[in-house]
Amino acid sequence: MKLKTDNIFQVIEIKSTPEKVYDALMNEKSLAEFTGMTAKIENKVGGHFEVTDGESFGFNVHLIENKTIVQSWSHRSFPKGFFSTVHIDLVQEDDVTVLNFNHLGVPEEHSGWLTEGWKRIYWEPLKTKLEK
Repeated sequence: MKLKTDNIFQVIEIKSTPEKVYDALMNEKSLAEFTGMTAKIENKVGGHFEVTDGESFGFNVHLIENKTIVQSWSHRSFPKGFFSTVHIDLVQEDDVTVLNFNHLGVPEEHSGWLTEGWKRIYWEPLKTKLEK
């Protein structure tokens, strides 16, 4: 049986530097602080992560400090053993970091709540934290 998938693309502008955005996303203490949920992150290629109170997990595929994060990403509600790909690029434009977010290969039945979840759990609190 072939699994139908969807992609989520979001562009977020954050009045901060790429360094601060990258650190907020890849530092487990910072991530836990702004999401309000536990986070464990091995900040290296091949390193494992477990975020959102253990609901989301995977490993880092490609990291370019302050520029790019690529992760093999899964969720407890996904079919067992199924992983999608999260790709984040950070681009400095004047006093704003443009975060280009692609979540590729999301099981189709999960794309709706995940689209909203990324906004509500990650991007809105991240902006609030960094734009103080």
